[in-house]
Amino acid sequence: MEIWFALIVLSAMAGVACAGILRGRIGLVCSGAVPWVGLLGWLLYNEYFVPYRGGGASMWPVAQLFAGSVAALVGVVSYKVFKRLLKEGA
Repeated sequence: MEIWFALIVLSAMAGVACAGILRGRIGLVCSGAVPWVGLLGWLLYNEYFVPYRGGGASMWPVAQLFAGSVAALVGVVSYKVFKRLLKEGA
């Protein structure tokens, strides 16, 4: 469960960072793309550079499909929430 907590927190931080730095559709796209690509990088690092520890088949594409979708969704939602909070605060 700790990995899901880290995934959600880091994705939310990426969404907030994109909201603070970028504007418009570019910020919205980046808030979803940055967590997705970050998770992909972590999965590929574990798949190809960390020594094999035994087990079954490689499941990184399935992990990317589900966890990558969650990461992108959390990033976009945090972007939208942060932008709304900035509007209300101004």
